[in-house]
Amino acid sequence: MTNKTFHVTVPVADEDLAADRLWQLGVEAVGVGPDVDGFVELWTSVGGRDAAIDRAAATLESHWSWRTADVVAPDETWRDFATPNRYRADGVVVPAWQVAEFEAVAERDGDTVVTVIEPATSFGLGDHPTTSLSLGMLADRLAATTVGSLLDVGCGSGVLGVMAAQRGVPIVRATDVSAGAVEATLANAALNGVADRVEADLAELADLAGPFDFVVANILAPVLIALAPQLQRLTAATGELLISGILVDDHAHVLDALRPMRVVSTETAGGWAAGLLRHEVTTSVSTTAR
Repeated sequence: MTNKTFHVTVPVADEDLAADRLWQLGVEAVGVGPDVDGFVELWTSVGGRDAAIDRAAATLESHWSWRTADVVAPDETWRDFATPNRYRADGVVVPAWQVAEFEAVAERDGDTVVTVIEPATSFGLGDHPTTSLSLGMLADRLAATTVGSLLDVGCGSGVLGVMAAQRGVPIVRATDVSAGAVEATLANAALNGVADRVEADLAELADLAGPFDFVVANILAPVLIALAPQLQRLTAATGELLISGILVDDHAHVLDALRPMRVVSTETAGGWAAGLLRHEVTTSVSTTAR
C-alpha cells in the first residue's frame, strides 16, 4: 500500500487551529508552508488507507481545502531521532524499534512501568504535550485510587489505555474514528502483554453502555464540546474524567460544556492544558413529618 501525505490549505488566521486538528489525529509531524496570498498549506501523513483519509478530512472546517499526494519512498528517518518519553519518575514510553534502550531502561529501573509503542505510520509515541500530560495525570490517579474500568476516547496508538492496563486496570475500552488507530492500539496491547485487558474498536460513544470509573479524552476542543453529554454520561457518578487537547489560554468554553462537572486539578505544558474533572456531589436532606 502506497503511503500518502495529507495536505490542508487554510487562511493564515486558521493556521494554529488547522495544526491542532492534524496533531490530534496522532501524527508524528506537521509541516507548514509559507504564506501565499493569505493562505498557508499544512501537511502530514495519516497512512494510505482511504478510510483514514476520509476520517481525517471529516475533522476539517468546511471552508478549508485538502488533497493527498502519494509518497513513493516514505521518509522514516524520524525514527532515528525518536527517544523514550519519561512522563513520570516511574513511567516511560519507549519506541518499539529501540529494543536495546527498552531493555536498558527495564533493567536499570525495576519499578518503572515501561510501555513499548509501535506507532505504525500515523500515530504518536505519546511525546506530544497533550499526551504526556494525560499519561502523567492518569498515572498519578491510578497510584492514588483503584480503577476498575477505563474508557479511552480517541485512543490513537493506544498508549494511554495500554499504560493503564499495565498499571492494573482490568477493563480498558478504547475507541477512535480511525481504523488504523484501532489496529495500532490492539497491536500495542499485545506488544505489552495486556491484550486480554484492552478492547478497541470504532464504536460511537452513544452506543456504549458504561459507566466507567475513569474516562480519558485527549481530543480536540470542538470534539470535546460535541461529545460533552456522552462523556458526562459515561463517567461514573464517583468516577473521574481526564481531558486534554485544549489550549491553556482558550478552553473555558470546553469546561462550560462539561458543567456541572467541576475541575479538581490541572497541569500545563507547551501551551497545552489537561484537566481532571468530577461530577458535582449533591446531598439530599430528608425530613420526618411530625
